[in-house]
Amino acid sequence: MNHRYRRFMTLNLARPRTRRVLVFLFLAIAVLFSFVGAWVMVQAENSMQGSDFSRVASHISAKTLAMVMGENIPYFQEEIGSAGLDGIVSRMTFELLTSMNLQDPRTFLGRELPMYALFDSEIDVASADVDYTSIPIESAPPPELEKEIIKAMEKPDQDRTSTTQSGIKEKKVLIYSTHFWESYLPELGEKNPQKASHIEKNITLVSQHLAQVLEKMGIGAVTAERKYTWDSGAYKQSRKMVQSVMGQHEGITYLIDLHRDAQRRDKTTKTYNGKSYARFAFVVGKSSKHFERNLKLARELHKEINKQYPGLSRAVIIKERTNGNNGEYNQSLSPNSMLVEVGGVDNTFEEAYRSVEVLAEVLAQRIHDATPVMQQEGS
Repeated sequence: MNHRYRRFMTLNLARPRTRRVLVFLFLAIAVLFSFVGAWVMVQAENSMQGSDFSRVASHISAKTLAMVMGENIPYFQEEIGSAGLDGIVSRMTFELLTSMNLQDPRTFLGRELPMYALFDSEIDVASADVDYTSIPIESAPPPELEKEIIKAMEKPDQDRTSTTQSGIKEKKVLIYSTHFWESYLPELGEKNPQKASHIEKNITLVSQHLAQVLEKMGIGAVTAERKYTWDSGAYKQSRKMVQSVMGQHEGITYLIDLHRDAQRRDKTTKTYNGKSYARFAFVVGKSSKHFERNLKLARELHKEINKQYPGLSRAVIIKERTNGNNGEYNQSLSPNSMLVEVGGVDNTFEEAYRSVEVLAEVLAQRIHDATPVMQQEGS
């Protein structure tokens, strides 16, 4: 039996049940370490992006981990009221297999209710009228467009890199669109939000306009396009494209991934002096190794844009790698990476163009201000 002496506990190892529990615990630890070791080796061999094991571990709640520690550290047992070894094993197994935490209803409601997983995002900073109903929504291309994309992928020139004729040789900014098919309903003569996609008339035109405006402001910019299907892994494909372009232009330090939100017009439009603009939303991946610097960049751009045009930037949104969120968004490729939602399905190219001109002005000023410092550091 167990005895306590002045808050110390002694364990009778002669009891059969105690020995069985210890044997089971040691075997479980051995299996766990074997699993972790094998997983790490596979990651190293395949050069996998991000930490897939961290995604598995993220499905285990903090309380469960504390319960595990409580089996070996009596203090934790006293503080959290450990459920015992059987409770720990069953709880951990359930959380790993289902990605659900019984203490947090969001983890299982998100699988049953459409778009409920969006509320897994965190609003870092936001305009006064923004709440969780304003979180950016991703939209997959309709099946018929997927067929067009597959045909386009067969063409040898489906990868396109564009530069302007401004004469600026050093390119500092790369602009691309991971979800290149995202378009705007008024431009397509459609009213159904599910139809806001097009293989050519899409967000890539906004990328090209932003590049042209930056070049006029003296900032070398390049755009890149590649056709791929949603199912092939959009961010994986766009990452390859970005790495290829960065290899061709070593001066690139800013990466801008433009998207079109699936939210409706009342949440994605602002009017200033009689002209309407497509509102921005900055999305920062928490799984990026440059998370802190990219978050700082997004905050500063959000603040500067809203200083000139109050409310034009809706919010800075943080997303983790969970419940279907990518959580990294290629932002590990540069500490100056940003994912920018430009308007929603009901906006127009004209409204989007006006907005990215504001973004270009703020970004160009930032780069111009930093250039003398960078030159001084390099001298």
